[in-house]
Amino acid sequence: MQSSSGNGTPGSATACVASLMQPPGISLAGGSDAAAPIRAGGFHGWTGLKPEQATNWGIGFDYTPADNFLRGLNIQATYYIIKITNRLAAFGNPNNTNFNNPQLGSFAYLVPTDWLDSGLPGAAGCTNNLVPATCAPFQAAVTGLLANANTSVSPQAQTLIMWINDGATFNRGWQKLDGVDWSASYDWDMGGVGAFNIGLVGTYYLHNRTENIPGAPGSIVEDLFHTTFNFGDVNQSNGVESLPRLRYRARLGWSNGPWSLTGFMDYQSHFFHNQNPPPNVNGNSCAANGGLDANGGGGTFPCAISNYSNLEPSFYTFDVSLGYDTMDRPANEYLRNIAVQVVIQNIMDRRSPFEYRLAGGAGTPAAMDILKSNLGRTISLILTKQW
Repeated sequence: MQSSSGNGTPGSATACVASLMQPPGISLAGGSDAAAPIRAGGFHGWTGLKPEQATNWGIGFDYTPADNFLRGLNIQATYYIIKITNRLAAFGNPNNTNFNNPQLGSFAYLVPTDWLDSGLPGAAGCTNNLVPATCAPFQAAVTGLLANANTSVSPQAQTLIMWINDGATFNRGWQKLDGVDWSASYDWDMGGVGAFNIGLVGTYYLHNRTENIPGAPGSIVEDLFHTTFNFGDVNQSNGVESLPRLRYRARLGWSNGPWSLTGFMDYQSHFFHNQNPPPNVNGNSCAANGGLDANGGGGTFPCAISNYSNLEPSFYTFDVSLGYDTMDRPANEYLRNIAVQVVIQNIMDRRSPFEYRLAGGAGTPAAMDILKSNLGRTISLILTKQW
């Protein structure tokens, strides 16, 4: 089987894809009231939505000496575990990947045989998915969908429908994240030269495990910080991060009377993004590959490169803040406690790194890493007055 997006009106309750795919079916937008005919009585596990539940564990330490030469030092670290159950997740519109996923059978994708054991009148005829007309409960569900006022599909498509996709949000699966948060700082005063401070705050993720559909055939626990990517027919990376594992923000500051100056550095570690590789790399859709590519088809042009990967490099940015505060020094009370601050973010004017990102179904199409800002350098002037 293969599937593609439907031809329904945007925002409609259902979209018929009969003209674009084999076999044809109906896809429902998540949360649509049109889905009521297939959710009645808790059919295929629908029992309404419940709140997600989270359990948090944490253990840490704090070291702040006050009576020795390390006075002014503060070090904190916390190991944390966050587990979310009854996780709210939607399972998307039909595409070549999830339409053939056995874990979604009798759940997000319904065919006539799913009604065979429903106990509904006419369920005995639900034995052949190629002949949906013999399954009275399936036909009743289709009739209910097509009768909805928001449906953009013609009732004449009744006999063409062979499956139903329910794109609703469900309470399925769990997610467990653990890592270490830490911070360290040191303050010292150099008299007439001024007071200085240095600090670092960050997090290091150890695991981010998820299981989307526990108990389903072939269900596995995935770890976003230890996963596998195939970047074409010949390159594969095992046990790599799909998100930055390490993040931190460092600072170095000085103040003396009304003046203050602080510099910052932000860091995100490397990771591998999950977008499909471009054609004509790593044997993907290449005529010179000697056969079919990973997508089941050959290409027209030879491979451009053979060492393409989805590696996003580490990313550094620098900020600076310069401030002046009149405090209570001016004789004129209206000029007291006025602060002027100039903030320059991303001093080096770094832009988000390149990312081949064209698959709309897997995220926003772009030519950059959308997890990072592409604004470049920004300058802000902040003026405050306290009474």
